[in-house]
Amino acid sequence: MISKGFYEQLETIASERHIEIDDVLMAVKTALIKACQLEGCKGEIEVEFNSEQKNIRIFQVFHVVDEISPEGPEGQITLDDAKDMRARVRVGSEFRQEVKFSQIGRKGATRFKQIFIQGLKELSGKRAYEYFKNKESEIVTGTIIKKTENVIGLNIGMDVITFMSIDELLPGEKCEVGMSMKVCITKVEETGKGPKVYVSRSNKDLIKRLFEMYIPEIATGVIEVMAIAREPGSRTKIAVKSNNPNVDAKGSCVGQQASRVKQINEALGGERIDIFNWSDNPIILIAEALTPAKVISVLTDENTKKSTVIVPDEQFSLAIGKGGQNVRLASLTTGWRIDIKDETTAYREGISFKPNVYGY
Repeated sequence: MISKGFYEQLETIASERHIEIDDVLMAVKTALIKACQLEGCKGEIEVEFNSEQKNIRIFQVFHVVDEISPEGPEGQITLDDAKDMRARVRVGSEFRQEVKFSQIGRKGATRFKQIFIQGLKELSGKRAYEYFKNKESEIVTGTIIKKTENVIGLNIGMDVITFMSIDELLPGEKCEVGMSMKVCITKVEETGKGPKVYVSRSNKDLIKRLFEMYIPEIATGVIEVMAIAREPGSRTKIAVKSNNPNVDAKGSCVGQQASRVKQINEALGGERIDIFNWSDNPIILIAEALTPAKVISVLTDENTKKSTVIVPDEQFSLAIGKGGQNVRLASLTTGWRIDIKDETTAYREGISFKPNVYGY
């Protein structure tokens, strides 16, 4: 019989590695069977676990036969050999003999250790794969343990190290060994050496998960994220919609004195975030998407999904954005092609319009 102390050590291993104790015990069983066979046990090995008394017992099971057959079960023994073991049996019966743990010699103990450790690695790898597979598209925090010109090594827990390409970082982002970093899991693959986890800081899912993390109303579904457009490290536009008439979607996301959105800014290394309210009315939607620019009028063509937006002369550059970034991201979030015209140009080109946006 194997002692209570050993059983309790197995429980500790299961807890520390986040593995079910039954799976750990099965790994022990496999290793004990191999160890007993190496030590010359001829019977069929059975391992019994008593969770109440916290002990483990090993038995050899012998099947008494007239003649040993290669096609027969493990543990065949002739009647004469069974009698030599002082067993009171007859042909066709079976009997058990306990194997003391002390009977397992050095070779068997070494074999047990090798197989058990390998079994634990496989169980840990399987558990880690299941854990991270369920976290695809979600955020985890990793610690940078290695940095080269091309990749960053991150410890993301569960004894898993992932290597992220420098291209998945935000442009100009600084990182050093020892720093913590929030990353989004984009894909998880199962391998013989444990899970292969792909992570990124430049994809849109990171934005959505950060909003869920820092804004409870989004996590609970009171506020819904409708669309995201992003140029990593520079600027993001995100459209939000309230499912409760008493909750202001944009205001809740920004927070008092911009406290909530600042936390997300910091997690993204200062990336600018424009939050606007979603609307099913394309005129209001497009005007909102061009925030922070003010809009006078929006002319839309539902058939072509093209729109012409009239803005005050002094708002033209802001509406376009540096390098066309503001209008480009607004177009991506709304699904509309947007052509910006300042008032003077609109009148000169003979565009007929009336103010149709709130505030004008």
